[in-house]
Amino acid sequence: MIIRKMRHIVLLVLLSAVSVHGATVSLSFHQHATRNLFQTSDAVAEQISAFSLAFNQDISALSLFANVDYSAFHQTGGLSCFAADLGLDYLVPAGAKSAFYFAAGGAGAFYGQEYGAFSTLGGSLTGAFKTYLAPSSILRVQWQGLYASYADSLFDFLSQAVVLSVDKYFPTRTTLKADAEYGYKYFLHPFVPVAPEPLPAPAGTIVMGAGGGGWGGGAGAGSGSGNGWGGERYEGGYGFIPRGGEGGAGIGHVSLSVLAAQGIGDVIGLSASALRQWIVSGENPFMSIEEFYLVPNPSSDSFSWDGRQMTGRITVNLPWSVEIKGGYTYSDKTYPGVESMGLDGLPLGIVRNDVRHLFEVRLEKSFRFFSVFLAYSHIDNASTDPLFNWSSGYVMGGFDWNLPARRKGRLS
Repeated sequence: MIIRKMRHIVLLVLLSAVSVHGATVSLSFHQHATRNLFQTSDAVAEQISAFSLAFNQDISALSLFANVDYSAFHQTGGLSCFAADLGLDYLVPAGAKSAFYFAAGGAGAFYGQEYGAFSTLGGSLTGAFKTYLAPSSILRVQWQGLYASYADSLFDFLSQAVVLSVDKYFPTRTTLKADAEYGYKYFLHPFVPVAPEPLPAPAGTIVMGAGGGGWGGGAGAGSGSGNGWGGERYEGGYGFIPRGGEGGAGIGHVSLSVLAAQGIGDVIGLSASALRQWIVSGENPFMSIEEFYLVPNPSSDSFSWDGRQMTGRITVNLPWSVEIKGGYTYSDKTYPGVESMGLDGLPLGIVRNDVRHLFEVRLEKSFRFFSVFLAYSHIDNASTDPLFNWSSGYVMGGFDWNLPARRKGRLS
């Protein structure tokens, strides 16, 4: 079944690539191997084959863009996903040193029946203004609004974010960048009534966690044994435990980040960045949240945590267009409103906090029109919730192919 799907996707990609003229076309194939798909102490190994096709077409002052992706999970077929997005953008010069940028788009992602609750349709609007404060200093202001409607309406949301950024470039090949962001995410109806009589779940059943924040039940998905809320199923479907209240629930955050980058000749590039984020209003309406490898979980994103993150990276350019990248990221995140649970399923009386160490290395060889790469990452995650104490590695390899074409300048 997976092989047939792969063949169909490859054929679609190739036909699309040769039929589009005057556009920028990108094709990629990435193969992933992980020992911990659900990123919990109950490790589940998986292999994922990911295909992607993207193209951009300039039409006068407009640009059309589209992306098609398919991810095939070899063991957990319900997570296999087809995703696509389509949109247009418009760049408006405002004098010699400034420009406005506008974009609108729609997107969809569709999962198998087992994880159909994550299937979604949505849209986005973006507006930005960029100007040179000086020949080596750039100011940018951007607003973005998002709407997403999920197969399980518990996750439906509206969000918006405003970002102010300043870049400064020096003759010493040093770059400094500072960003400030305010974001607000509003879940339209996260509180779902609970049916009165619970029934035991059959072995292997996947049960949505409390408030719908994650997948429980453990045996079926390997993602939630001991989660505290799995193991029971309610007549008529999944059972949710509301936090108390009706209507919607919102979360607001403020973040500040800085980045410094330094080039050393034409061979070495160094960078260091730091991010601090605060939840300034509301809290996560879901009583449990989880992360999956390569699968966006609507309950776990940049609006779900309060804390800090620091990253250091090095890039080494070698002869024959070979590049090596390495990086380390430290993060300390607290999840307001999410209580740590013991392995016996009982609350521990403390808010969940995770401290993570991420190590990454990537080797890439570039040719005229395509590049091949091999990458490895390792994560050590320590949590006040025992289910999320885990350590694992991830391997990825593949190729990226680009068809060169003339493009007009973008606001970036």
